[in-house]
Amino acid sequence: MIKELVMEVTNSLPDSATFDDIIEAIYTRLKIEEGLKDSKENNGLTTEELLEEMKKW
Repeated sequence: MIKELVMEVTNSLPDSATFDDIIEAIYTRLKIEEGLKDSKENNGLTTEELLEEMKKW
């Protein structure tokens, strides 16, 4: 799965993309996929939990 994701992301970037652009795009995509998985599994925070966490900042 990771190999396919990396190939998809890199193929979507322009030929002028730098190595940093590629790394950033892959990292962003992985985090999005992780968030979607957590959302489907109801592993996220409720609004109330998030607000409580933010008070600690």
